[in-house]
Amino acid sequence: MLTFSDFKTALSSVPKHVAIHFSGFAEPFLNPQCIDMIEYAHAQNYKISLFSTLVGLKSKDVDRLSRCNPEVTLHLPDKLGNAKIPLTQAYKDTLTAAMKQLHISTFYVMNEQFISNERAGSCTDTQGRYQRGWFFCEKLYAPQFVMLPNCDVVLCCMDFGLKHPLGNLVSQSWLDIIGSSEYRKVCASRFKIDGDVLCRKCAWASANFRAKYYIRRVVQRYHAKQCIAQYCKK
Repeated sequence: MLTFSDFKTALSSVPKHVAIHFSGFAEPFLNPQCIDMIEYAHAQNYKISLFSTLVGLKSKDVDRLSRCNPEVTLHLPDKLGNAKIPLTQAYKDTLTAAMKQLHISTFYVMNEQFISNERAGSCTDTQGRYQRGWFFCEKLYAPQFVMLPNCDVVLCCMDFGLKHPLGNLVSQSWLDIIGSSEYRKVCASRFKIDGDVLCRKCAWASANFRAKYYIRRVVQRYHAKQCIAQYCKK
């Protein structure tokens, strides 16, 4: 469990232009101090983004969260039961409060229209991708590292296998992470024909996947908004 003290230490060397995303490999609000961390990061003038099911957030804390003005991507329950979200009254109260008070920019529902990003081969629906030649990923120009609860840092939210460890934000600084040999190796690989980096297995390295994804997301957002409308009526 990430401690508030370690969070403050880790954040101390991160430049102010770097947005702090509360997301990663787990539901952020399962950490009972998550709302405190969001408030602290906001007070330090960082832009806050939140990717969450809201499981673990109390309805009474939604007002605290709204004052931090996060950009929220909301992951909702689905009729197929893929998102294991317990539909308790407490959860419904939190969801209702969130819809009223938060700036929710995007919705995801894991139903028939859901588009998997394959998590660089970690998902069961993966196509066994391998991208040869040059590739592009915005995360290698504007890094979106994931910090684990012990403050170890890995490449991005696709690196579930922890293939590319970059350092630790308690014992090292942001500049140390950016300048690490592992990160430089991954960045250099995008201009080569081949290489043993996770990016080459990632769907986002495929221009074809990107084009199809953005087109299908138009349909997905429509269905997600229909679900939201149903929730609001209930």
